[in-house]
Amino acid sequence: MKFKNGWHTCIEFIADKWRYFLAAVVFGLIVLILAFVVSKKTTQDEDISGVYKDFQVDANVELNALIVNYYNAYASGDTNALSAYASPISDAEASFIKFMSQFIEAYNVVNVYSKQGLDDGSYLVSVHVKEKFVGINTPASGLDFFYVRTNENGMLYIDNSYGSYNQKENETSQDPKIQEIIEIYNERNDVMKLKKMVEDELAEALKSDAQLNQFLTETIRTKIGEWKAQYKAQREQQKAIADAKAKEAADAAAKAQQDAQAAALKAQQDAMEEANATTVVITEKVNVRDSASEAGNIVGTLDGGTPVKKYAEENGFTKIDYNGAKAFVKSDYVAAANQPAAQPEVQPQPATNNVTLTNTVNVRGSKDENGERVAVGVPGDTVTVLGDAGDGWSRVSIKGIEGYMKTEFIH
Repeated sequence: MKFKNGWHTCIEFIADKWRYFLAAVVFGLIVLILAFVVSKKTTQDEDISGVYKDFQVDANVELNALIVNYYNAYASGDTNALSAYASPISDAEASFIKFMSQFIEAYNVVNVYSKQGLDDGSYLVSVHVKEKFVGINTPASGLDFFYVRTNENGMLYIDNSYGSYNQKENETSQDPKIQEIIEIYNERNDVMKLKKMVEDELAEALKSDAQLNQFLTETIRTKIGEWKAQYKAQREQQKAIADAKAKEAADAAAKAQQDAQAAALKAQQDAMEEANATTVVITEKVNVRDSASEAGNIVGTLDGGTPVKKYAEENGFTKIDYNGAKAFVKSDYVAAANQPAAQPEVQPQPATNNVTLTNTVNVRGSKDENGERVAVGVPGDTVTVLGDAGDGWSRVSIKGIEGYMKTEFIH
């Protein structure tokens, strides 16, 4: 009973103070969420802390050497050498670099400004460079950005995915975290001041050299437009050729598959024909042809009585083995090897010279049972056989009268 009263007291207490309990729960959740957000932000700030620090100017010898080598290879249009310093370089960018190299005489690297990237082995790099164009005295100032990383061999290289060309053309994918730190980098005051300084230098150069001004504002833009159109046409032509070759290869593969299937089917058919082959005999001389048609080419002849291997029958022709190859002869000239040859009808042979009749037999004037009766032979009469008249008749002489008598009665 006391336990029951205590339980009711507890419930009444919670019901009376529920607002305070709910507030405590909500407050705890808020603290947890804030702690998570602050922790995440702290981690992110630690990843990009280098972007907030001051520039290092020409402080890294290896980095400076990488940048100088890159520009030297770029100026000469040597994309093979360039690939040792920057990667990836697309086919389109390689073509653009070779195109631009015809206008570039040299690059002069003024300063290399750097900050740490996402990790200790990466750098956010701005390069103050002066570009000397062929036939133009005044160099043009520029500020190029590079994201430099360390490869698995511990060597620095330019990750070209974040270079100016790919930023415009977007040919290769980029890491969102690196994109984020580059955006922060470009918005920093020291970077903005550096950009302003280089822009002012370029503006002064354009103002002082009309030839440089015309080249950068008109000539090179027109040339780049021409290069783009030419490169696009070239790529379309290459694609058309590649597509044609791919289709040709696909057609060849399909034909090879069909030929293989046909060969397998023929082999199966040949095996079945060989298993069911029989021996037949040519009944009389016949032409051998290369197809089951009278229009087929004659490849030889077979004499009557020649045994041959028979495989099948087709369109009134028999497929046979002829000198190790399959050929055809008219089925009319083929008989089974075990079929006896047709025997001539055996006619009763008349007795020679004189024969004594045992039956009464009519003698007629022609080989016809309805022919004129010229005599009658009775049992005991002697008949002289003069010869075989054919068709079951013999020529005879009886009682001095010549005529014809059925051979079957002369024995």
